[in-house]
Amino acid sequence: MKFVLTRIIPALLVVFLALLAYVKIQYGLGKPFPDVGDVNAPGRYETLVKLDYPPGNIAVAANGDIFFNYHPIVKAQRFTSTSMFKLSNGRVTPFPSMAMQKDLSGVFGMAMGPGNRLWMIAPASFDGDHSALFAFDLNTGQQVLSFTFPNKAAQFAQDLRVTADGNYVLLADPGLFRFTDPKLIVFSVRDHSFRVALGATPCTVAQNWLIRTPFGPYRMLDGLINFTVGLDGIAISPDQRWFYLGPMTSDKLCRVPLQALLDPALKPDQVASKVEYIGRKPISDGIATDAQGRVIMGDDEHGGIMSFDPATHKLTTLARDPKVIWPDGLAVAPNGDIVFTDSAIPAYLDQFGRPPKLATLIEHRPYYVYRLKR
Repeated sequence: MKFVLTRIIPALLVVFLALLAYVKIQYGLGKPFPDVGDVNAPGRYETLVKLDYPPGNIAVAANGDIFFNYHPIVKAQRFTSTSMFKLSNGRVTPFPSMAMQKDLSGVFGMAMGPGNRLWMIAPASFDGDHSALFAFDLNTGQQVLSFTFPNKAAQFAQDLRVTADGNYVLLADPGLFRFTDPKLIVFSVRDHSFRVALGATPCTVAQNWLIRTPFGPYRMLDGLINFTVGLDGIAISPDQRWFYLGPMTSDKLCRVPLQALLDPALKPDQVASKVEYIGRKPISDGIATDAQGRVIMGDDEHGGIMSFDPATHKLTTLARDPKVIWPDGLAVAPNGDIVFTDSAIPAYLDQFGRPPKLATLIEHRPYYVYRLKR
């Protein structure tokens, strides 16, 4: 028995080390992302809110009210009873009420839809099976929709956009790093059906870049894999003609005809054939479009906000500030101002994806919601 073990254990160790080497080569290498921005950008950020815990996503209503949440990766509900907020006339209050804070503690993506409805998605992510979609009528403050996706159908869905007619919600599921494929899900508000409209393509899959942060390279598992995220930023053009998309960890900004995504007769590979690359982008989390049809996005490595003009294919840095650690959720207000959250994820990222300890969160306080006036 001893003889067998002395031969098996070294063999298993060799296999284990070979497996680690394979994972490192496939998922842990990668070149630093090139700086595509301008260090001399003219814009300056205005602090809207200081917070005790990192914010996640953000949305702006027609009357200028701003809605934001604590980032679900932090699991702030361990330390506070509030996680969803409204900023109105300089005052921050729980939204829609204190009674619903527990139910909405896992919400991440948020977006405004027609009829003054605020939509939000709570992804199941690592520790659950069912993602949940919610909608609130801001005119009445009442919840008007609650839908739970079955069987991990939208497990990592982090962001969403609503069509101008209010009939469809499009959700970006980036997958798990580069281990599982991303997908774009179309949800029908009328009958609560949903389908995968687009799967893995060069415009949805993460590239293996090495992201640099003020706290060092953005890696997990003690450097074994790079922090890479697939399809994440999504936006609809004001004329409802185009749907813009791009992986977070990618230099590709792409678009596809919105009607192709909404056509149930088209299979994902047929929709993929209609996706076109339109230009380079920075490492970016959330994206949005402004009234002129420009694509607004964060430059996460440099604390920047950038604009891409589809008409000229020009990428412009609107502002950048190294004090901003990680521009996350982003929205364009009715008056053209850009509001965004700094989730500061690299400051407290756990190597194994665990929620940060309270001491770590306190160390990096405060956390911010910013505005870029235009």
